[in-house]
Order: sequence, then C-alpha cells, then structure tokens
Amino acid sequence: MELWLVRHGETIVEDDGLYLPHNGLTQLGFEQARSVANVLSKTWFDVCYSSALPRAVQTAQVFADLTDSRFTQIEELNEIEVGRIEEAPAEFKNRVVNHQVSLDFSEFGGETSDEFYSRIVGGFAKLLEDADSRKADRVVGFLHGGTIGAILDHIAGRDFNYRRRPRMPNCSYTIVSTKQDRGWSEWQGWHSDHLAKIT
Repeated sequence: MELWLVRHGETIVEDDGLYLPHNGLTQLGFEQARSVANVLSKTWFDVCYSSALPRAVQTAQVFADLTDSRFTQIEELNEIEVGRIEEAPAEFKNRVVNHQVSLDFSEFGGETSDEFYSRIVGGFAKLLEDADSRKADRVVGFLHGGTIGAILDHIAGRDFNYRRRPRMPNCSYTIVSTKQDRGWSEWQGWHSDHLAKIT
C-alpha cells in the first residue's frame, strides 16, 4: 500500500495566535488546498480520508470536488485535543504558538502527548483496516502536522516525538509505502514545490 499524507491548508487564527478546533481555512489556505489538489489529481487514489476537523475536511473537500471523489472522515485522526485552551494564561498560549511547550493540555481538559499518540495509533489502524477492506493500493489522507508526525513515528516503531522532524508546511505531503510485509518505507521529507508560487 502507498500512503500519501497531506497537511491541511492555512487555518484561521484567533487574536492570541491560536486556532481553535472549529476554525476552518483562510483564503490562502483554500489556495494551498487547490494547489495540492491539482498535484494529487494527476495520481489515482483508491480511497481518500480526512480527520473530522474543519480545516482538514475543507482541504479534502477541495480535492474531492476537483476529482469527483468522496472521502471518509476518521475522528480519531484529529489533531491533539487542546481542551479549553482559550482559558490558558497568555504566557502558555504564547509558548504553544511558538512550539515551545510540551504537548500536555490536560490542565485545560485536553489530551496529554501519550493520550494523543494512543488515539492516533488507533485511528491509523482504523484507516488501514478500512483501506484493506476496500482492497486499496494507494490512499490519500488529509490530516494535521501532529497527526502525520505521530503516524510516521508509529510506522517507524518509535515513541512519538513531535520535535523529531521540521515543521510540516501547510498543504505539503509525504509518501510512505509498505514493502511486501516488511514494514513501511522511511519518511523522505515533505513535497512542497507546488506551493512556491503561492504567497
């Protein structure tokens, strides 16, 4: 199986720099989504998935509209649950925005890093089971940077570490594949050349 993992487009942010779970794409985010959809439309995908959060759903919908295809939402592949992050102190929010905080939002009713990783592993298993039931050889998933990172760590057999890779650009993608029951290929980096003309 070949798996194409796509990060969603740029997302609307709040005044404090955070984007909340219900936030969708910006105008630029839709342009990014159209750009990656045009690239992906040149490849045949047997099945398409997204998380259930608006920014991923909207990115997947652009692709689905272009290719006259459908996609399945898997809620377990949502980005980390931040809980009532709007109630967090300004200093904590600033550290989150600048990626200087460990992934632990339990103080605000959200998830810890371990809880997030466990959920993603379960959601990924659900995706693979569904794809296998459809005899899919090539799969595309419109997800989140953290979700994709967790999947890449899982298929490599490593503990989750969101700082392991450089930050994934919006609407970039990466490709991994199974190698005849010998596990998954290594992550080779992000494909993002299609975004170069978008400002």
